Amino acid sequence: MKKILLAAIAAVVCVGGAFAQLSMGPKVGLNVSSITGDGSQYRAGVNVGIFANYRINSLFAIQPEFLYSMQGSAFDDVTVLNQTIESNYTSHYIDIPVLLKIYPWQGLNVQVGPQFGFCVDDEYKLKLGGKEISSNDLKQYGYDEKANAFDFAIALGLGYEFDFGMTIDARYNWGLTKIYDDDKAKNSVFMISLGYKFDF
Repeated sequence: MKKILLAAIAAVVCVGGAFAQLSMGPKVGLNVSSITGDGSQYRAGVNVGIFANYRINSLFAIQPEFLYSMQGSAFDDVTVLNQTIESNYTSHYIDIPVLLKIYPWQGLNVQVGPQFGFCVDDEYKLKLGGKEISSNDLKQYGYDEKANAFDFAIALGLGYEFDFGMTIDARYNWGLTKIYDDDKAKNSVFMISLGYKFDF
């Protein structure tokens, strides 16, 4: 039994070693993001960064990424004393997803894995009667509430890698940690991106 097990392990290592391939490249795309909670709406943002793909064999690969991600949410307009209040929230994250990619057919792949996010800045804006006030404007009055520095999410996606190097990914990032300690809202982000990989 031990000999059979050792032979199987050796076969996997040999196949993986023969197939293993490293590729890296840039990627850029569009975010459609929101935060969970009543009154929140989706808004557009961007994502840009780099990725490294380690193809273990014909079926599996590991892909870590380093991304800048612009996120946030718009909110339903509110009317007070015949004045319409418009508001939105913008956050800026450095995201590090670590994805397991499964290739059921050629370049088609299914993606799943954890994402570690770090908020570098956020801002809430309120517009009333043509005048805009932001949370940054309120710092002079002692207001300095910021989003939690760390955000954890699960990334789920689908992608395709073309033979000539271009990649396309569609992904949903399901936030699991609260943006603010005193609020239940979490990030919810749809991403679509194009990339180009260089083999090494």
